[in-house]
Amino acid sequence: MGKKDRKAPKAAAPDAPRHRPRLKARKRPAAADRDAPQEIAVFDPDAVEKVLDALPSKAEAGRIADRIAGLASASRIEAVMALSVAELCVGDVAAVLGLSMSATSTMLKQLRGLGLVSVRHAGKQTYYRLSDQRVPTILEFGRSIPDEGT
Repeated sequence: MGKKDRKAPKAAAPDAPRHRPRLKARKRPAAADRDAPQEIAVFDPDAVEKVLDALPSKAEAGRIADRIAGLASASRIEAVMALSVAELCVGDVAAVLGLSMSATSTMLKQLRGLGLVSVRHAGKQTYYRLSDQRVPTILEFGRSIPDEGT
């Protein structure tokens, strides 16, 4: 079969349920059968089903990863912590973080795009606040994890 004859795999719908493999508790297959992807051998099918029921869809897992990745810089963590204390305008956030207005504005726009920050307009000023007060709890959890070796 040539490269042109191959079909690209179809992309799943964004909120399609997670693909469920056929599960069957059985011994490990013989060497000749290992390449055949017919079934997945599991040791505890009930536990695997329970985990599959608890996992989010691929799309939801992607959204979660995007939000967590959006917090993956010290400046963003500091901005979120500052906004957990008070609603601030861009200039105030820039002063607190020691960043330029441009860098702060871009960062707040990214946090807003991820749904972590919301805005309120008052005349020419735009004030930022956390869109969910549970976000600081996530950050506190991160602070509470001990450093490796302690």
